[in-house]
Amino acid sequence: MSDDAFIAFRYAHNLATHGELVFNPGVFPPERVEGYTNFLWVILLALAERVGVPAHQAAPILTQTFGLLALPLTAGLLERVHVRTRTDGPEVRSPERGCGATWVLLGPAVLLAATPEYVVWLHGGLETSFATFLVLASVLSYASNNRLWAAAFASAAVLTRLDASVPIVAHVVASVAFDRTWVSRRAWPMRARQAVMPLAVALVPVALHMIWRRCYYGSWLPNTFAIKAHADDLRWSYGLPYVLAWIHNIGLVWMIPLALLVRRQHLVLVVPIVVTLLYVWMVGGDFMAYGRFLVPATAMLAVLVVWLLQDARTWCTRFRVPMVAIVGPFLLFFGLLARSAWHARACWIIDRASPQGWLDGRWEGVHAMNRFARVRFAVGTWMRENLPADALVVVGAAGALPYASGLPIVDALGLNDPVLGSMPEARQSKHARPGHQVHAPTWYIHERDPALVCHVGFVGQRIPSEASAPAGFAQTWTWACIAPGPVPDTSERSGTFDAGYYCCRRPRGRDVGPFRDGGAR
Repeated sequence: MSDDAFIAFRYAHNLATHGELVFNPGVFPPERVEGYTNFLWVILLALAERVGVPAHQAAPILTQTFGLLALPLTAGLLERVHVRTRTDGPEVRSPERGCGATWVLLGPAVLLAATPEYVVWLHGGLETSFATFLVLASVLSYASNNRLWAAAFASAAVLTRLDASVPIVAHVVASVAFDRTWVSRRAWPMRARQAVMPLAVALVPVALHMIWRRCYYGSWLPNTFAIKAHADDLRWSYGLPYVLAWIHNIGLVWMIPLALLVRRQHLVLVVPIVVTLLYVWMVGGDFMAYGRFLVPATAMLAVLVVWLLQDARTWCTRFRVPMVAIVGPFLLFFGLLARSAWHARACWIIDRASPQGWLDGRWEGVHAMNRFARVRFAVGTWMRENLPADALVVVGAAGALPYASGLPIVDALGLNDPVLGSMPEARQSKHARPGHQVHAPTWYIHERDPALVCHVGFVGQRIPSEASAPAGFAQTWTWACIAPGPVPDTSERSGTFDAGYYCCRRPRGRDVGPFRDGGAR
């Protein structure tokens, strides 16, 4: 589970329970802040809550389901762009049919099943696999000449993730550029009329959602755009290493020989992949390992690789070298598959050995993400059971702890705060982690008068001393430490691990549940 996923869980829970799409319900004046960027995913989870399935239980099932459903879409996309290759005239069907063609169509799914950059995001509770499914469904529909369905899936994808529009638009542009009938000016009026309805289906829901957002939240864009502003500062410190890490992990260097086979028709996949890479670089990438922002590009690359291998086989057959035609491309495919499987195994070993800290000193691994979220979920559950319902808590991770606690929350990173994004003194170092460019000033935290301040706290096997108190929360504050007990973790033989203590700062002289001066810590 990813801590970030619980942000959407909390919004979905509040919508289903309180009828408010807010982070802190029942607050006056109301803090209407759109701290999520996955509207349709939140709505889907809220529907699950309404039928009695908590968001944190529904999300893993949904992510796995949509991640698996996306695999046959890769086969359908390969069939459309390769087996039914477009030419200047009518469609030409490939003579390759039957069992052999079926195995070819399974190629992308097999590659993705051995690729951590795809499989990881079938889990975690984030909207990534759902958005990828919608992107592939839109691209497949467009390649199948089902323009209305393509537009509908595109609209749903954008309402799930705004950046889902990048690969979809890039594919459409590349397809139009490849279609030589567009060159004829006589065809333009007819083409324009044909495009009116799909454009309306794609854009009207998005436009209506933006108007609703403006009316409900008072902004045309989610609050994350203000929090993650100045992404150009991160293009070189995080964006470029993020893209390069994906290129290395995906084994793109081993696919270089296939670049010799790239022709004009392949641009319908090459362009979306390249444009997505450029976009992710421009926005500064991410701090999570395994290329979450590049999952649609990963899926399209798998389709492209098998397409090029089939073209290599066709080329060899044309020049009457049947043995090479059969053995060469298949050897390369299984070589790529073996490389992916070996890399996946290596990633699994390294990741499991890193329950804390960062992979390569920069990326948060799966095991670390999982433990981080589970500890805070356990702490939040303890807070719900032991603290007053109006206890205001300051956190630096607005996910699992706020969701499990149900308490009013101040996010020190500003994601769900109405003012921090526009506060100049809250802006942090240019090289801060993506999504962590804002940090609440100490005076602002004091002004909110919280019961517990946890973003400057401590997590470990011992209770810290007062000498280690963070600046700004020392003399008039004291430690309030929670022992959440055994935390579930299936990677441990016992099925649990001891998280030790989760310590926050509490104002002296204020009783907060069991925490009081001279009493429980």
